[in-house]
Amino acid sequence: MSRGSVLAALLLTVPLTLMAQTTAPPDTLHVLRDSTRSHADSLARTDTSAVRVDSLGRTSPSGVDSVVAYTAVDSIVYELAARTMTLHGESTIKYKELGLKAAQVEINWNTAVMHARGVPDPADSTGVKYKGLPDLNDGPEAYHGSVIAYNFRTKKGKIDLGKTEIEKGLYYGNAIKKVETDVLFVEDGKFTTCDLDHPHYYFGSPMMKVIVRDKVIARPIFLYIADVPVFALPFGVFPTERGRRSGLIAPAYGESLRGRYMLHLGYYWAISDYMDWSMRADGYSKGSYTLYSDYRYGLRYYFNGSISGSYGRILSGETADPGYAEQKVFNIHVGHNQDFNPTTRLVVDFTFTSGSYYQQTSNSLNDLLRQNVVSNATLTKSWEGTPNSMTINLRRDQNLQPDSGSVELSEVLPSFSFNHSQSYPFRFGKSNESSSQLKWYELIAVSYSGQFLNTRTTTNLGAQKMVDERRGIEHLLTANAAPKVGYVTISPFFDYTEKWYDKRIDRTFDPADSMLTTTDLRAITAVRYFDMGVSASTKFFGIVQPGILGIKGIRHQVVPTISYTYQPDYSQAKYGYYGTYQDAGGIEQKYSRYEREVFGGAPGELRQAIGMRIGNVFEMKTAADDTSGKENKFQLLNLDLSTSYNFARDSLKFDALSVAFRTSIGQFLNIGGSAQYNLYQFVADPVNPAAGHRVNKFLLTEEGRLGDLTGFNISVGTRFSGEKHATTSGPIQSAEDSLRNKERSGYRGLYDQDTPDFSIPWSLDLNWNFSQSRPGDPSQIYRSSGISVGLGFNLTENWKITASANYDLINMVLAAPQLTIYRDLHCWEMNFSWVPTGPYRNFRLEIKLKAPQLQDVKVTKQASARDLF
Repeated sequence: MSRGSVLAALLLTVPLTLMAQTTAPPDTLHVLRDSTRSHADSLARTDTSAVRVDSLGRTSPSGVDSVVAYTAVDSIVYELAARTMTLHGESTIKYKELGLKAAQVEINWNTAVMHARGVPDPADSTGVKYKGLPDLNDGPEAYHGSVIAYNFRTKKGKIDLGKTEIEKGLYYGNAIKKVETDVLFVEDGKFTTCDLDHPHYYFGSPMMKVIVRDKVIARPIFLYIADVPVFALPFGVFPTERGRRSGLIAPAYGESLRGRYMLHLGYYWAISDYMDWSMRADGYSKGSYTLYSDYRYGLRYYFNGSISGSYGRILSGETADPGYAEQKVFNIHVGHNQDFNPTTRLVVDFTFTSGSYYQQTSNSLNDLLRQNVVSNATLTKSWEGTPNSMTINLRRDQNLQPDSGSVELSEVLPSFSFNHSQSYPFRFGKSNESSSQLKWYELIAVSYSGQFLNTRTTTNLGAQKMVDERRGIEHLLTANAAPKVGYVTISPFFDYTEKWYDKRIDRTFDPADSMLTTTDLRAITAVRYFDMGVSASTKFFGIVQPGILGIKGIRHQVVPTISYTYQPDYSQAKYGYYGTYQDAGGIEQKYSRYEREVFGGAPGELRQAIGMRIGNVFEMKTAADDTSGKENKFQLLNLDLSTSYNFARDSLKFDALSVAFRTSIGQFLNIGGSAQYNLYQFVADPVNPAAGHRVNKFLLTEEGRLGDLTGFNISVGTRFSGEKHATTSGPIQSAEDSLRNKERSGYRGLYDQDTPDFSIPWSLDLNWNFSQSRPGDPSQIYRSSGISVGLGFNLTENWKITASANYDLINMVLAAPQLTIYRDLHCWEMNFSWVPTGPYRNFRLEIKLKAPQLQDVKVTKQASARDLF
């Protein structure tokens, strides 16, 4: 309620001020508005007064230290002899953060008591309704009632038939008494977050104590829904404090195959403004349990992070059952994000987990379908005003479902890279001139990148694990230029690569037992190679202006590029990068001595190749379709064709012809894909199909067709939606409130979903993907194709339905269908989710209060094929 010093100042200062200004005061002083003024004029020129301390800085006996302003639309009546003041007609009082509005305010200076009340509504013939009932605002808190009384000397007050708003909560009572500055007692009180005059639910108690910005204590307490009592407790405590606060995390109860359970029972500790800690536990009557701990810290604009861990013992079946199993699972996550300065940043996201952790503790489809866990810690540094940057990275890729012989864990420990992006060493301070003003050598650009990489790979061999460690350093130096000759851009280039290793391999074949042996040899060695060449490109356009159907023009842009690349054959013996051995048939086989190293070896083919690429862009311009006069532009099609021809080969000199395309039909349909064609004929081996191969004969001359389609993929996607509009449906809390609520709790629900968006009345997403490959024998075809559908619509103003599914067109299988239904129930909400098929089928129905401070008041029914909950 209002602060005592404020209203006491109003009581004591006003009459003193008035009497000081009146030499011969009458018994009653009326300050009336001009009855001839219009209603609008009377509102614009209300009677106002203000009091303040004197010019010497002395305060009145009431202790007022600032301006107190009061207004009345109708009149202000001063009874100087009785020391009273009455404000009539839309009266207001303002002092600092305190504001009072009422139809009538009476102040008795002798008793230091103020009464604010409404007046009978003349439009109501029954005489029951009142208008101008008092509203008192003290900072963020609001108080409403039929009569508000306040004693300035004792700083106590009372509200008859009162309603109070504190931190999005509403408190009602037959009488609300203020006994201290921040303490209220409520008789026959009600607490609710429903803002209707007749709330859908409330917590009722004959005795309720409100500690402002802290808590509400009631005993006993009853939960009423539609005025029907449905639950009772001997006492209840509702937090009203702003921000985070320590407290118990309410558990959930139920029963599953693991026995009766109690989930996420724990404690949240708000250590300070910069850190917090939550501890929780899941327990089952048959012995399974999981413990959780989450510690978070942060300093805004500088850094934030978290350290989370969990450990569990999961029992399956009965002890005497043949299928009884015991698993111990764990999960540790470390996250840190820090900007040391504008050029230096550290990001850490590391997870260590047991392989079955998500399968045993989660019912989320994303977790259950997860195949691996990738962790990274990256420090980046750049130097302002220079093209230099540096990166240090630690990486860990854990396979959660490793098969025998597969890689279980891949680690980078660490990677260090330095990059010098493109610079011009011969310009000598010339930075603003155009390329046409520069000499040829001033167009030469150089760039450099270097990387140290240390890796460790763990392979699952059943009962054993094989660990392989590799490391190396790579240097890449590039020089190029791009002078323009007429309409053609000529770009010569030179690339130099050097790799340092501490290992290489040696491979031998023993014909006695037909065994191929590969051995690591420790030696400090270097691999050096280069390639060089030149490219030329230009652009030309073609324009058609049909002048029909509003089409003003169609433009075809063609970007042809031709390049020549030379690269020596580094598989020759003089370089020492390749070795040979004779197989069982006596045929010499060549292998790279550095094929297992982190950056690989040197290229093993002489390359004198001509590369050819033609880029096509088709665009259309149409007349303006509104009064703005702005023409519309559309990109109809992007089409790229590329191939290369290697003069150094003795056969099969053409590489595959590649085609890439992308188009959009308006803003509704997106199409993209690519295709690869092999131009040479394939000859099958009737005895050994795997021995089939391509021969140096063009399909165009032998079979009359351009080539074999060896690879093809296409994706088609579209989205339709209704026009976005304003709405009040959906969760009442903002996204910030929702996030704060989840952070305060210290845990996220297993079924947390995105907040439904009622502002979009409907939406439909359709996607089709198809891919096909024939890498060797054209008769061996590998295909995949699927359709994904996402549908969302508002059935009514308060119903939101979404559905999604994927259908495998090759195997004729429906994958991951899911249906969600949301119902806005004003101060309540209902969520229903259902996965009807598959090994992870489940459903969950939940009805809960919207208010974040009452998130644990809910009714939940759920079941899963895996029976986790």
